[in-house]
Amino acid sequence: MIVDIPTAADFYAAGLKQVHLAWQIAMQSLRDYDDATYYKLAYETPEEATADFWRRSQPLLANAYSLIQHGMELALKGRIAAVTPYLLIGDPKDWPNNAANGTASFGEFRTLDAVDLVKVHNSVIAPPLDNDFKVFWDQVRRDRNRIMHSAEPGTFTPAEVVKTILTAVDVLFHDIPWPRRLLQMEYESKFASLGFVDDAQNNVLFEIGSAIRQLTPAEAKRFFGFDNDLRGYVCPYCYFAANRDWQDEWPHLAQFTTKTPGATSLYCFVCERTTEVERAACLDEACKGDAIAEGICLTCTRLQ
Repeated sequence: MIVDIPTAADFYAAGLKQVHLAWQIAMQSLRDYDDATYYKLAYETPEEATADFWRRSQPLLANAYSLIQHGMELALKGRIAAVTPYLLIGDPKDWPNNAANGTASFGEFRTLDAVDLVKVHNSVIAPPLDNDFKVFWDQVRRDRNRIMHSAEPGTFTPAEVVKTILTAVDVLFHDIPWPRRLLQMEYESKFASLGFVDDAQNNVLFEIGSAIRQLTPAEAKRFFGFDNDLRGYVCPYCYFAANRDWQDEWPHLAQFTTKTPGATSLYCFVCERTTEVERAACLDEACKGDAIAEGICLTCTRLQ
């Protein structure tokens, strides 16, 4: 008898945790780099400093990449388990003997190899995963195998890790928008258990802003709906929800919903809210901002 059979939700939750951990590693690496360059580490050239920093960060970035592959594997297994978890276990000749003579935990069974997951998924689930995802999955799987089995696993950039995470999320974890998911994760983190949630909004704003800087304009549009050709503004909802005691610079992630001159509806994809703003010049002559809401300039955040 097989016991301890995981559900589709179990697989999904476990996979999401792996992907989020990869995201945290990537974001912390970017934060560390920002902090290091802020204090101007002593190198002969900025290019040398940057190259050396990311060379020393390779173990962390490779670990993050492996976590992405594992998270996707669990998500695919979860989709298959929603049909029946028994599809995940292999040839009966490989089953533990105690399954027939007593009880065996599901975790004792060898499950489908990663290379077979998309094929099985597409055989039992509609709509099937498209060819673009199959190509993406095969590449991530090969990269992960290289990490695990090679003395020279290759070089991973933060941009590559961020794009891989967001592609995985876009296909396998898209039930809620990623920024909203990150906010939920902040409020469910180990620090939240001790009451440290004041910086939750700050952290998510930093992470999304950092992620967008790693993406091409087309990728920013695909994953976040952010248009690099349009001016960005500080979202007043996010600004007032954040801890303003220590932060002076704010990412400009809100954009007008139309390209019409004088538009007043400003949408933020992080908090998913729309603000009606006043189009007026900032009182600070050095600022070129022309959108005011909640008593602040949404370009420089100075009081009006």
